[in-house]
Amino acid sequence: MKLKWTTKKLTLVIIPDAAQPVVRFRISHLLAYIAAACFSMLLLILIIACALQSKLNGVHQQWKATLTNKNLTIEHLQNEIIQLSQQAEQMKADVEEIKKIEKDLKSISLLNSDSSSGKDIPTIGSIESDPALGSPGIGGGPIPASQEEIMKLGGQTLASFSELNTEIKELQTSFRATKQKAAMKQQQLRVTPTLWPTTTKVVTSTFGYRKDPFTYRPSFHSGIDFGAKENDPVFATADGKVVRTGTDRFHGNNIVIEHSKGLRTWYMHLNKILVQTGDLVEKGNTIGLVGSTGRSTGAHLHYEVLKNGESTNPKPYLNATRKDD
Repeated sequence: MKLKWTTKKLTLVIIPDAAQPVVRFRISHLLAYIAAACFSMLLLILIIACALQSKLNGVHQQWKATLTNKNLTIEHLQNEIIQLSQQAEQMKADVEEIKKIEKDLKSISLLNSDSSSGKDIPTIGSIESDPALGSPGIGGGPIPASQEEIMKLGGQTLASFSELNTEIKELQTSFRATKQKAAMKQQQLRVTPTLWPTTTKVVTSTFGYRKDPFTYRPSFHSGIDFGAKENDPVFATADGKVVRTGTDRFHGNNIVIEHSKGLRTWYMHLNKILVQTGDLVEKGNTIGLVGSTGRSTGAHLHYEVLKNGESTNPKPYLNATRKDD
């Protein structure tokens, strides 16, 4: 069965003003369907276009937000690079300060014979503030930093941290060595008779030749006499072991302490002995009381330092008081 599109017509009537004639249009069904289809297509295209425009606007807004976030992130990272650069400078100052402290430790411990004649120069990067002034102010002109400058600063900061890491490792090794040497030096000082044996520093007779106080003839004095009061404490001048205690008509009550490297100290004319042979004593321990026993004209301490069995001048060893030790 065939449709006869040409036989069916549609009449469109246009009625203008009352004074004008009616206008009639006759179109076939096929043309009407085509027109309706075209209208539907245009409407669909318009709807799709509106939807695409809306979606495009949303994408555009999202892109703008992403771009803003990206710029903020870049700015934040740039500020972090600047902060890291400042921290690197502060770390450099700290490392220099640590080096100075190590140098001072070596000097104090007599580990470094080199002497520095130059003056200390303040290290750039160390900022001090007065708490009474509150938070310190900062300022300057608004000169923006370019991306290229920030990238260059970041590279320099990375290089600084790498260099600091190497220096810190070297400092750790150096400090361990310094600590070991300082410990050895401290132990050496503990067994070296550097302490004054009495609370007084009044010397009544020095080491060397003198006129004998009993015979008035020239004689050799093998120690130093300290004019202390009777029963004043007598101190061990170094760590050691008591190897002899006793009394005789020349030395009176006396104590001999053995230290290290062939050194011994001898304390004479004591009123009382407070240690026994075989005792281990520490530097600064009270080992006896000042007296005038034996060949003596009055209360005093005769103090000797013997090196490999020979009496030597004690004066070079008297470097520390009890407070300094």
